[in-house]
Amino acid sequence: MTIKNVSMVEESNIFGGAPEMGDTTQGFHDFKLLKTTANASLYLAFKAGKRFLIKTTKDNSERQNKMLHREYELSIGCDHPHLVHIYTIEDLPFGAGLVMEYIEGRTLDKYLAENPSKKERNRIFSELLSAVGYLHKRGVIHNDLKPENILITHADNSLKLIDFGLADSDAEYVMRTIGCTPRYASPELQAQSREIDARSDIYSIGVLMREIFGRRHHRIAERCCHANAEERYENISALQRAWCNRNLPQKVLLGMVVATIFVLPFIFWGQAKLNERNERMEREQLFRQIECDVERVYKVATDSVSREVYYEFASSHLLVFFEELAKYQSEHITPIVDMELNTLAGNVYIHALNKYHARLVEQIESLPKIYKSNLPVEELIFYNNLLNERKPYRPYRAK
Repeated sequence: MTIKNVSMVEESNIFGGAPEMGDTTQGFHDFKLLKTTANASLYLAFKAGKRFLIKTTKDNSERQNKMLHREYELSIGCDHPHLVHIYTIEDLPFGAGLVMEYIEGRTLDKYLAENPSKKERNRIFSELLSAVGYLHKRGVIHNDLKPENILITHADNSLKLIDFGLADSDAEYVMRTIGCTPRYASPELQAQSREIDARSDIYSIGVLMREIFGRRHHRIAERCCHANAEERYENISALQRAWCNRNLPQKVLLGMVVATIFVLPFIFWGQAKLNERNERMEREQLFRQIECDVERVYKVATDSVSREVYYEFASSHLLVFFEELAKYQSEHITPIVDMELNTLAGNVYIHALNKYHARLVEQIESLPKIYKSNLPVEELIFYNNLLNERKPYRPYRAK
């Protein structure tokens, strides 16, 4: 509905003649014709110093009066910032008149011609969804969503949804196609189907969406405008969720790019550090195990030495000590494939071997030697033969 400047409209009396200043009807006066549609006439009127918009039927027929009263009934209890406020319906001498708030603004198509910003377009569309969603929750289908029924106020560019003349509730069926605009009407509405629900308005919203945004958000608009109502968004809530998540794919892609450029290197760096730490702990554990194993062989050898009386007999246990460690080296050190780890483990092994070998030699050298003892000659010959029967000492060379 286009509201023209009062000074530019032609005065007209709804009785058929031009009223004189001061004429009143139910307290309203100074009626000025603003617009005539196929089924209604819209007037600006004054009452108690305030401006009101009065909608009357064009031919005062029973059918149009019924639709006018029904529009009022559907508006009872409606209180939403983006819906035009309908105050009452008056039985005027010329017929019923729907009294509603007067809005200074322009229609959506004229507002879009001003080339509003992307942010403003987003806000207007969100307000439209909010208003239609409110009606749907009350069981009311608008059935005539189009730019002419969407006003944008001059004061703050907020949206106001008007004209419930074709609105329908779930409880009653009327001829919905009377006066509807085919461009914005859903296929089922144009076919006068009785299976009309919220998805019919969603179709109209899809058409409006294309006019507001062009090709932007075309996937949402295409689903709204699907010829099969089953393929559209189920309700306004589902459409609002899609609208709120409209930039989610781009945000996900951007997040992936950011992660690739900035986050993933830190993750890989952290994983490398963790692997390095685990590897270091495994090496330290291996080195401690080598130390413990060499010490175990040493304890067996020193226990054997402690039971000997003479140096010559105790020395023979060094051979067993070296043989056991040589066997350990071939089974646990040599098979290590990693050359660096093999070298490090070998160094730990040699260090432990030298440490415990020195302790064992010190223990053996503390014992008396047979040839320096004061034993009788017969006993010296006996011990000498006994030593000769034992395997000679062989120095150990680490592999």
